[in-house]
Amino acid sequence: MKKILLLLLLSFCALLLFACQSQEEKMTLIDNVSSISISKSDAYGGLNENYFTTIDEDAIISRFEEIVKNAEGRKQKVDVDKEKPDYDILVRYKNGETHGLHLVLGNTGEKSRIMYIGHELNGFDISPKDTNYLRDMLEGQ
Repeated sequence: MKKILLLLLLSFCALLLFACQSQEEKMTLIDNVSSISISKSDAYGGLNENYFTTIDEDAIISRFEEIVKNAEGRKQKVDVDKEKPDYDILVRYKNGETHGLHLVLGNTGEKSRIMYIGHELNGFDISPKDTNYLRDMLEGQ
């Protein structure tokens, strides 16, 4: 009887651990976005405040929010001393709060990666389709 209970307990624990690992982390924005400011990145860990554009058009912001919502989380290894992201993004919310993001922009047809500044080991993959939209958006600025 004790062996059966132990086996059931171990099976339950293994199932619980498996279920926790299979959940994908999603990136979230905290409120309604009012604007997105974009700059070329200097390095990981900081935000370059020399923005080359600020976007406040509702349609573009809405699409950006959708892209972020659809990004899939994954752990990653980043050499913050030798690598650098392509862009820094400051997301401003209508409630006055902000988020700083790094964007590693993929080539056309490839995935991109976005992450919160200060949390570079937790990246979020952006689909090739959404990468193409981001590339078009950035080239138009």
